[in-house]
Amino acid sequence: MFGFGKKVEIKKIDINEGFRQYEKNPDKITIICLDELKDYDELHIADAECFPFRLLDRFEESYPNKNMKYYLYAINKALSEKACKKLLKKDYDVYDLGSFLNYREREEGFQATRKNRRRKR
Repeated sequence: MFGFGKKVEIKKIDINEGFRQYEKNPDKITIICLDELKDYDELHIADAECFPFRLLDRFEESYPNKNMKYYLYAINKALSEKACKKLLKKDYDVYDLGSFLNYREREEGFQATRKNRRRKR
C-alpha cells in the first residue's frame, strides 16, 4: 500500500557461467569483486574490477552507467547479495555471482602467478 519494504528480486548466475557470458560481451558486462584490495590482489576473476563492499555508497560515482550489466561477487557470498539488493534499489542492472570459492575459470593475482610458475616446471 505505501511501498515500504519493496521486495527486490535478485538475479543470480553461476559464477563460472557469468565469466563465460562476460567473455562473449565484455563491452556490456562489468565484473566487480567486492572484496578488499588485499584479497583482490591475491586472486580474482580475470579482468574483474575491485570495488570493496565498504565503499558501496559511492558506487554511482565510479559506475554511473546504469545501462551496463554489473556482475558482483565476493569471497563471502552474503556480501554480493547485500550489494545487489542495494544497487537494485538504485535501478542498476546487477547480477549476483555468489562466492568466488566456486570459481574455476581464468584467474589473475599473486596466487594465480604462483600457480602458473608451478605449472611451467
